[in-house]
Amino acid sequence: VFGAIAPHGGDILEEIADDASIMAQTRAAMQELGRRCALARPDSIVVLTPHGAVLQGAISIGFAPKAFGELGKKPRAISATFETDLPLAESIQQEMAARSLPVMPIAVKPTRRSKETSIVPLDWGALIPLWYCARPLSPAPQVVVMAPDRSLMRETLVRTGVAIARAASASGKRVALIASCDQGHAHAVDGPYGYSPASARHDEAMCAAIAENDLPRLLEWPESFLSEAKVDAYWQTIILAGALA
Repeated sequence: VFGAIAPHGGDILEEIADDASIMAQTRAAMQELGRRCALARPDSIVVLTPHGAVLQGAISIGFAPKAFGELGKKPRAISATFETDLPLAESIQQEMAARSLPVMPIAVKPTRRSKETSIVPLDWGALIPLWYCARPLSPAPQVVVMAPDRSLMRETLVRTGVAIARAASASGKRVALIASCDQGHAHAVDGPYGYSPASARHDEAMCAAIAENDLPRLLEWPESFLSEAKVDAYWQTIILAGALA
């Protein structure tokens, strides 16, 4: 019932930002994203993150009753816990397995005092979109957290999106799908990734594909283009494209 591409830079969160003014425009856009998500009334949110439990040659899917994450350092720190939609996660896993798609369930032991024996870890790629799209809602939607390996074939990613859509449809629930994506990382000479003109070209091309509702065109983008632009958006976006097909 809802699909989105959302950034996940830590400074989007005013609670932990060193300078809240730097990301004010993006923060306002995320608040609008949360408003639109709320209007879709999702029962569950599937979030695709590039920074979670990435397993070589597979797509991980979180299998524990609770999903927990925290960001920042005290006194500027945030944390959130969500219920995992285990039936939906299992259905997605079964849909993927039936199509011979590489899926691996994961859970970890909590690193803090907790009654839970295992949790689904929420990295910043998952927690920041959920902070705006799930946390404000009451009751909060359940979540499913997935993380793709970047080495997977594009066909595999598209078919994963189809499997997610089929599982969502069969669940009878109102399901949202969020591709957590930062785009080009090489926009500044003094930035951590340096400068490449490919980043600006990539971001312009991505905006055009979204505005024209033509995500399948991304399948034609060469690997060299993505590498030069230093993106972490492509793989999750391809999965989203498959789900929307």
